[in-house]
Amino acid sequence: MERILVIRYGTIGDTIFASAFYRELRKALPEAQIDVLVDNIAGEIMQNCPYINKIFYIDGRYKKLFAYVSLFKKYDTVYFLKNDSFFTTVAFWAGVKNRIGFNIRRNKFLTKTAPYNCDKHEIDCYLDLLKLSGFSVENDKTELWLDRVNDATAREITDVISNKKVLIQAYSRFQQKNWLDEYWAEVITYLSNNLKAQVFFVGGNKDITSYQNLMKNVKYELELPPIDMCGKLSIKESMSLVKNMDLVLGIDSGVIHMAAALNIPSILLHGPTSLVRWKPRSEKCIVLSRYFSCSPCCLQPGTKKYCKNRISDCMEFLTPDIVINTIKDKFSLSQRNIL
Repeated sequence: MERILVIRYGTIGDTIFASAFYRELRKALPEAQIDVLVDNIAGEIMQNCPYINKIFYIDGRYKKLFAYVSLFKKYDTVYFLKNDSFFTTVAFWAGVKNRIGFNIRRNKFLTKTAPYNCDKHEIDCYLDLLKLSGFSVENDKTELWLDRVNDATAREITDVISNKKVLIQAYSRFQQKNWLDEYWAEVITYLSNNLKAQVFFVGGNKDITSYQNLMKNVKYELELPPIDMCGKLSIKESMSLVKNMDLVLGIDSGVIHMAAALNIPSILLHGPTSLVRWKPRSEKCIVLSRYFSCSPCCLQPGTKKYCKNRISDCMEFLTPDIVINTIKDKFSLSQRNIL
């Protein structure tokens, strides 16, 4: 039996993008032992993934060197979906026969490499590694794997609400991606008072103060005040909450990719990141962007960082009326689906 290890740690979005890789790899090798080496974020998302056998967690680096070498020796093939000189070198020391990754300077001692093209979608870059191995790719869509326990937790929150439900993720750890608080306040007012929709906030503990400050910009009393779930849900519970929404509205961050993977209607407020590389792969995702000539300028190698210390111009010129008009055109109170 062939034994394969896949390494992919990092953000929620990157982990969701990798779901297409795991599915297509399992289709190609239905009898193989396919394990993953991930961090805690990726591991939580993948706990119910049907395409892998076992999850190993990254626990430090050089202090665990011999443990990693011992682990890697068990495998015939290691796929590196994350560029990492430490782990590619460990695979070489462990004598892994097939070491497959991207041909960038950071990766060492690989036996097969594919281009890591910033003008190509991240998902397609991952799938190129499978094609490099001679495997065909039938489906490039992302997916998420939920469980009944977390679904039940989400339903306890949402089943008591008869109004349409809209989930907002307003903040990213990259300030350039964020929209203006006063813009969010206008959209929330429209959703609550005009559409009679129940708004939810989602994020981590660090976002609680940000949403509190956002709400200070609301000029009118809201008929349905937002329900703030920041810091109250695990990643898996957040995934299940997304599943129970009628619309997800947010900046380029993990929740918008959850919505795409779960086929939930969404609106992405896009500015400084590359749509070519990170656009949610869903026909139900509406992208709103002003397409400035300097974009993309965030997280894109070789580009100038014009708006590094403030809200990006491209986000500032994406005004609330654009978002509200899109919701008016596409979001119906009498139907669940947009488009």
